[in-house]
Amino acid sequence: MSFLISSQRTNERDALSEAYYVLSDVLDYRVKPLKSRVPGLSILKLEGEKNNPFAVLEHIKNYIKEKGPLIACLKIVPLEFLIKTDLPLIIEQTTKLAKERIAPSQSWRITLNKRQCNLRSRQIIEEVADRINWGSVKLKTPDIEIRIEIIRDLTGISLMPPNSEISMMKISSD
Repeated sequence: MSFLISSQRTNERDALSEAYYVLSDVLDYRVKPLKSRVPGLSILKLEGEKNNPFAVLEHIKNYIKEKGPLIACLKIVPLEFLIKTDLPLIIEQTTKLAKERIAPSQSWRITLNKRQCNLRSRQIIEEVADRINWGSVKLKTPDIEIRIEIIRDLTGISLMPPNSEISMMKISSD
């Protein structure tokens, strides 16, 4: 399990330190920072027995409620799987997750964020959507968001309720 951490450019180290501090304060995981080589983006990989990024996200939200918004981290996105950026691998992992967790009665959408990658967005979305032939596509208010985050040679994949990420902009405006 991993988290994509966004920050202002040149502030990646502070954002990683802040996220590391929060995670080590609330949970018992080994936290491993990964450089993304994309300005403003960092990845924190968590190694531990439990593997539920959404439970960790709840702990982070509780920490923020108690102690206030984070300063260096702008957004924290949970990533259930972190794989090599390879279209067949992305399709395989996404389809596997969808089979396990999307019921025929549920609606879904694919959200793709792609940085410094030569794969075509439309091709990725079409190929993944073609493999998920159950449920219904609902772009505005789906039950499940299939989140694909491509950062150069790494791809993070999650299936989650829409807007599951933590955004400091949203927190400070509430």
